[in-house]
Amino acid sequence: MANAFAFLLEVIATMATFFFLARFLLQAARADFYNPLSQAIVRLTDPILKPLRRVLPGYRSLDFAAILVALLVQAAFVWLLTGGTDAIPIAGVALFKTVTYLISILRWSIVIVAIASFIAQGSFHPALRLLDQIIEPVVSPFRKILPAMGGLDFAPLVALVALYMLEMILEDLFGRFLGLG
Repeated sequence: MANAFAFLLEVIATMATFFFLARFLLQAARADFYNPLSQAIVRLTDPILKPLRRVLPGYRSLDFAAILVALLVQAAFVWLLTGGTDAIPIAGVALFKTVTYLISILRWSIVIVAIASFIAQGSFHPALRLLDQIIEPVVSPFRKILPAMGGLDFAPLVALVALYMLEMILEDLFGRFLGLG
């Protein structure tokens, strides 16, 4: 019974974190807010973010309120699972989980867009367009470095490798910080 409850809490916390991080990425990438998926994410997150933005405004296209809520959701989840132990490890784990979720969203978005470019080339599906807008700030620096080779774009592959490396570095750093490694 306890495992089922912990699983349910994890699903709820992961979904909430996903929506707030998606909102952060939408604004950071300056994605199309008239996209139906963007509208759904905005409607889901606005009731919490609007009042919080009065206290914690964003800077340029960075939505600090969305990041803060994602961190608080993860901290509450870790606190509930651990029974409210020391605050510093809870904050560290919450920060680590939030950052790794953000990296995972970017990684999966790159993979989905890359697969869709082979299967549904030239598709204008709203979800694919939105994912493409989200990953563009991550992939575009690699496009500037790598030339197009025979019509193939290797920038998403290099971006994926860079994101995996970043995640491994962060795992090592957080492991040392929390005394796990």
